[in-house]
Amino acid sequence: MGEIDNSFMKYRRMRMCKRVLIFMMGFGIVIAFAGFYIYEWNRMPEVIYVKSDKEQVIDFDIPASGEIYLESVETSNYLEPAVESISRLEDTGVGGDFIPSVEVDFSKEIVLSGVENQTYCADLKLFGVLPYKTVRIETMDSTKVIPSGQTVGIYVKTDGVYVIDIGDFTTTDGETVMPCKDILQSGDYIVAVNGEEVTRKKDFTEIVHNSGGATLHLTIKRGQEERDVKVTPVLSRDGSYKIGAWIRDSLQGVGTMTFIEEDGDFGALGHAVRDIDTNELVTISSGALYETSIVSISRGEEGEPGAVTGLIQYEKDKKVAEIEDNTTCGIHGTIVKEEWLDDTIEQPMDIALKQEIKKGDAYIISAVSGTCEKYSVEIVDINYNATEKKRALTIQVTDERLLDMTGGIVQGMSGSPIIQDGKIIGAVTHVLVNHPEKGYGIFLESMLNNGN
Repeated sequence: MGEIDNSFMKYRRMRMCKRVLIFMMGFGIVIAFAGFYIYEWNRMPEVIYVKSDKEQVIDFDIPASGEIYLESVETSNYLEPAVESISRLEDTGVGGDFIPSVEVDFSKEIVLSGVENQTYCADLKLFGVLPYKTVRIETMDSTKVIPSGQTVGIYVKTDGVYVIDIGDFTTTDGETVMPCKDILQSGDYIVAVNGEEVTRKKDFTEIVHNSGGATLHLTIKRGQEERDVKVTPVLSRDGSYKIGAWIRDSLQGVGTMTFIEEDGDFGALGHAVRDIDTNELVTISSGALYETSIVSISRGEEGEPGAVTGLIQYEKDKKVAEIEDNTTCGIHGTIVKEEWLDDTIEQPMDIALKQEIKKGDAYIISAVSGTCEKYSVEIVDINYNATEKKRALTIQVTDERLLDMTGGIVQGMSGSPIIQDGKIIGAVTHVLVNHPEKGYGIFLESMLNNGN
């Protein structure tokens, strides 16, 4: 009987081990497939740009296929599709709103050509079976831009009086108060007081000081919403009326101009102008770029990002450009000093779309030495689906001159154009704090399309 029991227990253990082994193998397969799926997902961009009236070779080598179709169409006799291999799809006229489509296989090299003002979508499946993603295919103009690399002084006026933070203070009675608690918050813009527009910190401070303790009616912008609030100033121990808010009305700093379009429009920085205290994107009312002289450079070290110190020349005749827009992908505006263009060291060049960029040699243009020069770098990683557009490229400085001078990428070099194979591909945006020889970059197409 004992031998039978032992054999039975042995059989049960073998069955249990077999089940565990099968489970582990199945779990491993699921994990491996999930990893493969995520890997393939990240290899395919959410948006692919193609140039109008120009063939674009796409070679992602991804086992995904599906249909490309127009996102929206007008009733017409024919529609030109994105896929070059089919020159024209005839409208069948069924119901008058038939949207043509064409099969596409991204595991092979395909050729796309853009049609002006048309947007396409591609519903893709892995191996033609598994749900994958919908990719938008948009057309952009085949314009050329002039890479710059010039160091500029940046000055912007906030759209109203910007609230950095709120705090308490001591009154004449020795009491600690915070009058604007639960009324104002970091990131608010005060745009009017008692119905009168206010744009300057100095003017707002004087209104509060001269209030005599009377309640003020403030109009503020918070995000996309405008609202009216009330706050009552209190007499502080130093004899002035206060509301307990830290405010500013302008910001300034040093950065780099990335490119200039043939019509005089420019793009710079590759990231937004953000408040140094709140790290919020600043809504601006106006701004300008000025000529700047490099005063000193602090080298980047591990854990300590370096920086360029520049002397911004605010004289009227030193104004280079007007800033018109502050976006997550850089600042934009118009050049006002045409002779400043004489300092560019490159001719107008084509824009490389993200699918044209490859890992390997490239160079940046920077005036960190005082004059624009080319410095060799290497593209070490390309992230088509970076959560932050400004971290789509990872670059490493290989030029010994720049490494000796700065240690790699330093603050103030944001916006330095990146060139590869005779095309401008993007701009430097950030330094890796623990590896100053490395930095991040943004695709130029993102700068041109404001991150869309």
